[in-house]
Amino acid sequence: MMTKKLFKQVKITTNSRLHLGFLNLKSKENYSYGGMGLSIDKYPTILTISKAREFRSNLSRMLNRKIHNFILKNKVSENIQIECIDKPKSHVGLGSGTQLVLALEEALKKFYKLNHVDSNIFDRTYRSGIGYNAFKYGGFIVDSPKKSLNTNEVIFKSVFPKDWKIILLFDNSIKGIHGKKEDQFFSYDNNSTLRKKLSDIILNEIIPSIIYKDFNIFAKNLTFFQKLNSSFYSSIQKSNYLSKDIADVLKKVKLRFDVAVGQSSWGPTSYVFTDSRIALKEILSILDKEICMYNNLSYDVVSAINNGRKLSYS
Repeated sequence: MMTKKLFKQVKITTNSRLHLGFLNLKSKENYSYGGMGLSIDKYPTILTISKAREFRSNLSRMLNRKIHNFILKNKVSENIQIECIDKPKSHVGLGSGTQLVLALEEALKKFYKLNHVDSNIFDRTYRSGIGYNAFKYGGFIVDSPKKSLNTNEVIFKSVFPKDWKIILLFDNSIKGIHGKKEDQFFSYDNNSTLRKKLSDIILNEIIPSIIYKDFNIFAKNLTFFQKLNSSFYSSIQKSNYLSKDIADVLKKVKLRFDVAVGQSSWGPTSYVFTDSRIALKEILSILDKEICMYNNLSYDVVSAINNGRKLSYS
C-alpha cells in the first residue's frame, strides 16, 4: 500500500466576521436562531501546519489535546508544528474562536490528505452559522434558522458592495460575555414576538437593498434591526451597546450622518457603515476628536471581503 506524501506545510488564512444580529433565539417553534453577518478584510486568523521532528504547537492545551486524539484516531504522524501566526482578540465580537477551530480542522485534513474524514473534528456546534459560512464563502450572509445546531445552511449569500466602507470601534476595557454565562443565556426559551418583525426587515428591506445597492434603505433598516435585536439581550445588556463609551460616540455620529450603526455579536466591537468617501472623512475627523477623550477606545476602517478562507501549500 502506497503511503501518501505529505505537504511540507499547509497555510490557511480566514476572515473575521461581523455578526449583525439574530432572527430569533431559542424558540418553542420549529426553528431557532438564524441571523446575518459580513466577512471583513482585516483581523484574519492565520495558521500553519508544518513537518517537524516532534509535536510542537502554540495553541491552547484543550486544542492540543483534541489534535492528539485526532492523530491517534487516524494513525498519522504526530511530528508536526502547528503555529497560529495571527488572530483577533477573543470575545470582542469578531468571531475569533470559530475561525481558529475551522482553520485548524481544514488545515489538519489538508496536511494529512484526509479528505474523507468528518469535517467537524472537534465536535463543535454553532448556534449561529455566520462564522462557518463566512469561513466558506465570505461576503454578506443570511444564516437559516435551524432545528439542529449541527446544521449551518444559508438562506442568502451575496457579494457586498466594496465601496460601502465600515468603521469599527473597539473598547479594550471590556469583553463580550462568553463561556458558561453565554450558554446559560441561550438555555432559556425565547417567547419574543420579534421574530416576524426581524424576518420581515431582512427579507423585504435589507436583502433587496444589498441586491440593488440602495445604501440609504440598507442603513435605515440595519440600524432598526440592531435596535430591535438588542432587546433580546436586555437581561444582560442594558442598552443597544455593551460599551457605554462607544454608545456615546456613535450617538454623535448618527445625529449628523445617514449611516448604519450597531454592535457585532456580544460586542464590544461596534460599527458604522457609510457609502460616501466625503462622509467617511468627516466621520473620521469627528472620531479623532471624540476618541482622544477616552483611553480605552480606538477605531479602524475596513471593507467587506467577498471570498472565503485561502489555503496555500508547499
